[in-house]
Amino acid sequence: MNDILKGNMTNIKIRDIEVYHGSKIVDNSFYIDHFKKQGKDITHFLEDVAGRKKRYLIDEKSENSLTMAKEACKRVLEKSKLEGKDIDMIIFSSVLPQYVSPPCSIIIHNTIKGKMDCFCQDININCAGMTYALDLIYRYMSANSKINKVLLVGSDYLNFQISPNDTSCYGQFGDASCAIVLERTDEDCRLIDSRVTVHSNGISDIVFPKCGFTNIFEGKREDFLASWNVEECPWLDSAITNMNNLLSENNLNINDISMFCLSQYTYKNISYIREKLNIPEKNSIYIGDIYGYTGTTSTFIALYTAIKNGQVRRGDYVMLWTVGAGYFHVAVLLKY
Repeated sequence: MNDILKGNMTNIKIRDIEVYHGSKIVDNSFYIDHFKKQGKDITHFLEDVAGRKKRYLIDEKSENSLTMAKEACKRVLEKSKLEGKDIDMIIFSSVLPQYVSPPCSIIIHNTIKGKMDCFCQDININCAGMTYALDLIYRYMSANSKINKVLLVGSDYLNFQISPNDTSCYGQFGDASCAIVLERTDEDCRLIDSRVTVHSNGISDIVFPKCGFTNIFEGKREDFLASWNVEECPWLDSAITNMNNLLSENNLNINDISMFCLSQYTYKNISYIREKLNIPEKNSIYIGDIYGYTGTTSTFIALYTAIKNGQVRRGDYVMLWTVGAGYFHVAVLLKY
């Protein structure tokens, strides 16, 4: 029996969760027509593999990953009836933050008028960043009694790095941010456990910037955009093993989990995981057909939607799983 089940982990709950996304809705026809002009047909990939129907996009002239993050934070603090001075830690996750200096977590701290004794950190494990950060927050709060309330925010504007000639990416992504307030509680809400796996043989599959930062001013914009060469998904079977192990080690089974919030990268991957783990469709929500793929926030927008729909309630077990480039994937089991 692990330390968590022995009672050594502090009870911590997701108090509130909010989402902000771009206001422009673009359906598949735009991208299908775009590639038809290039003599390419992406209909099967976009609809049957990726599972896309539409996506929300930002106004590129006035919005970015940071502006979205600020809005999501504003919404979740208002929902929680909290102010910046109530937050003891801010964690910001993004594949492509608007700034690396200063850290975006510090900019958010300034935006919400946070207190001086507030831990701030940016984290980037690409699409796995926010899910991994959630695990770190649970563990850090358990180790540091001074941390009572944490603001976790993820935000991605992935379309900025994608070539309009890339059939595997252009049309895949939506622009969105998600913010969460976590706090100590007497309720039976907590992290159960987590598992990570690294497949670092995939370090050349997804590279951004393609030319490397030291060379970004030397060539054309096309040299800067992401190189995307994902032929297969080597992480799926080990992800399934991780989730199975998390359940068995904690005396749980598939039917005990109210919701699997899985990476929304493609519908095909979710279908594969459902089949291998015997997960009912109603217990593995898919929102990639509405939002597109939103990167680091992918699993959390799924959770947000499930909570909003009444599919996840207090005391329910939830499994989050996602993967980042390289590859790094993480599964987190919690009691909501």
